[in-house]
Amino acid sequence: MSDEFKTSFAKNIFDAKYANTNTPTWHTKAKVLVNEVCGGLLPDSEISELIDMIREMKFIPAGRYIYYAGQDARFYNNCFCLKAEEDTREEWARLTHDAMSCLMCGGGIGIDYSLLRGSGSILKRTGGVASGPISLMEVINEVGRNVMQGGSRRSAMYASLNWQHPDVTKFIHAKDWSYDVKALKEKDFNYPARLDMTNISVNYDDAFFEAMARGDERAKSVWMDNIMQMLTTAEPGMSINLGENSKDTLRNA
Repeated sequence: MSDEFKTSFAKNIFDAKYANTNTPTWHTKAKVLVNEVCGGLLPDSEISELIDMIREMKFIPAGRYIYYAGQDARFYNNCFCLKAEEDTREEWARLTHDAMSCLMCGGGIGIDYSLLRGSGSILKRTGGVASGPISLMEVINEVGRNVMQGGSRRSAMYASLNWQHPDVTKFIHAKDWSYDVKALKEKDFNYPARLDMTNISVNYDDAFFEAMARGDERAKSVWMDNIMQMLTTAEPGMSINLGENSKDTLRNA
């Protein structure tokens, strides 16, 4: 076993997941990584100190950085925050395009869908009815299923919806998978299920807590429904956005 690692298990993980032609050892990985990420940004003395800290494992960078250091194509990007900014078909296409682009370059995505109209709403231009934001979430979910991040990692995705949205109850229960689907998931983790690639949360704002203080029945119903579902399936989570941060609904996947 190399003296770079304390256990053979650690060396096996490095060799299987992080080593490449340009960085076959932990020491070369540390040097290449620091120079690629920090070269030209830090003085030489700090570059050397940082390399030594990584080699001695006093500081361990994120796995994404360790993986891509030394690769011909490097995707150090982390997560991208996206948002439905218009309630149009063109916006659906833009979000789908942007989501695919972010995932293909190795980034995760977080999307707030609250602006999109609820399912069943009348579409004036076409005379049809809207399918609602959950349909777009499902589209993006399948994009994530079929686009591995950077060609090698499971996609990281997040979706949120405001508590006042007309589809919030459907959203809260979007992962009420049938027993058959759950059984298939237990046998094969990658078996497809509704929104299974996506972490989901309900957005709560000042208006929600004001409504709760008034004893608003809808606010209490959404809150309790969210809590009971969390206890049942662990999702949706809760995203609390208050005061000057009330518009900051975007989250890291």
